[in-house]
Amino acid sequence: MDTILPDMRRRFKMTLPDAYATEGETGLVMGKGTTGRRPIAGRRAWLEAGLGSLLGMSGCASTPQPLAGAAPSEPPPARRVLPFSVAATDGLPEGWLPYAMRPDQTPTRYAIVQDGERKVLHASAKSSATGLRCAVQIEPMAFGHLQFSWRVHEVPSLANVGVAEHDDCPARLILAFGGDDTRLPLNERLFFEQVELFTGQRLPYATLMYVWDGGTHAPESVHRNHRSARIQYLTVESGAQRAGRWLHYERDVVADYLRVFGELPGPISGVGVLTDADALKGHLEAWYGDITLSARSTGLSASTR
Repeated sequence: MDTILPDMRRRFKMTLPDAYATEGETGLVMGKGTTGRRPIAGRRAWLEAGLGSLLGMSGCASTPQPLAGAAPSEPPPARRVLPFSVAATDGLPEGWLPYAMRPDQTPTRYAIVQDGERKVLHASAKSSATGLRCAVQIEPMAFGHLQFSWRVHEVPSLANVGVAEHDDCPARLILAFGGDDTRLPLNERLFFEQVELFTGQRLPYATLMYVWDGGTHAPESVHRNHRSARIQYLTVESGAQRAGRWLHYERDVVADYLRVFGELPGPISGVGVLTDADALKGHLEAWYGDITLSARSTGLSASTR
């Protein structure tokens, strides 16, 4: 056992700090007790810091629980993304639940509001970073025509999805995908196990986020999460030039997933939205329209209007 962890680090370029290893780096234990381990609080603190920008959360402070993880009160997965436009105002839309990793996180406030003649979801993040999710079971090969819309008022120029310490976004749309975890590299599987050990939630096989960047990255650029290649950011809007108006997007989920992950997608297990401002400690607002996943058509390409 004395050589297991150093050998893993050499082979897989892992960076597991001493806060998780046993005293003297004598081995890596996943979910089992052993003598000489550092206190749980130290390991938990490291893991929470290490998961900082997971699923789009900023820096190294906080992370939402995976979109695919089912809470006891969660309704069964829907066959479509449940709409905002038919929900009652001032509350959360039916079928959408908050997600956050730690109870001490400052929550982003979400509520249905009237916007002209339709109802939309309003998000207000004040140095906060939590999201909403809708559990679904949708096959993207058949129903991978994604349509969504959003509006934001302010886009911080320092917001940068490629830098963990500046990883705020006024608007994100998140898709979680199922798949066979055993096909992943060892370092990714170990990371998944660590997350599950400390949070009780299993990460989705893959997470694709459509994001509004602060202006550093051009639309259609892709950046991986700094902790896991199974979490990828695809920039669809960048900078403040188009802030203040409704923007509408159409995406071929299969084409985007194939481009980002290099393989065809499994079933979509969750759809989420996230407005976060905890990295730069500001106040960001966004409005989200209905999100739909409909039948794919040949020749569908990405579009924005």
